Amino acid sequence: MDTSLAYDPQRGAELAENVKDVLKEIAAARPAGSSPRLVAISKIKPPSDIQALYDAGHRHFGENYIQEMAEKAQLLPRDICWHFVGTLQSNKANLLASIPNVFVLETLASRKLADKLQNALAKTDPSRVLSVYLQVNTSGEDAKSGLEPLTADSGPDAELADLAIHIRDSCPQLKVIGLMTIGSWEASHAEGENPDFQRLRESRKHLARILGIDEGNLDLSMGMSADFAEAVREGSSSVRVGTRIFGARPKKESK
Repeated sequence: MDTSLAYDPQRGAELAENVKDVLKEIAAARPAGSSPRLVAISKIKPPSDIQALYDAGHRHFGENYIQEMAEKAQLLPRDICWHFVGTLQSNKANLLASIPNVFVLETLASRKLADKLQNALAKTDPSRVLSVYLQVNTSGEDAKSGLEPLTADSGPDAELADLAIHIRDSCPQLKVIGLMTIGSWEASHAEGENPDFQRLRESRKHLARILGIDEGNLDLSMGMSADFAEAVREGSSSVRVGTRIFGARPKKESK
């Protein structure tokens, strides 16, 4: 094993216990018949932390920075399922396409990036299909990326529906498997139903209508450390939990 993957047994036990605690909360909150996925967000954390959780049986990890994910993917076991959850610049499409065990890109929000990814995949592996979530800006905050939510009045020309249709018809190596959102801080820390989660559920319903598919074929990725239990209660298929598992993160150094 690469020495950078060695970890202190106490740290390994702590991380494994944190994951167990989060999984218990997910199990307590999940609706009958559902099995939400826990994605451990490991950005800025050392590869040894990921190795420790891998050894404890966890497989789904998320990263915010594509260069960091590429470097970690080179070091760590190849059966890890990587989720890219950060903003991906179109000039980094080739780098993402070069990582063979990307499970899903969670933040696709433009035709330009979709086309770049399609071209990159066609060059690297014409048989590969990359799963993607379309990112929805459910809170309407200017600082957040994502497409406008769909409503009952939305048609195929709405930007979210238009992108999904474009991918279906013009990007054969991309597959839309769900929708993702990052809700507002206020909604995430309030009690009761989260309006951002409600908007994502509504968007899924209307996108399924426009595409002529069952909405059960589309995942929902919503909920993070502060609100994952509520997200699970409201039907999230996948939750992204970082600080509850790994602890607080240092600020990323500028390069």
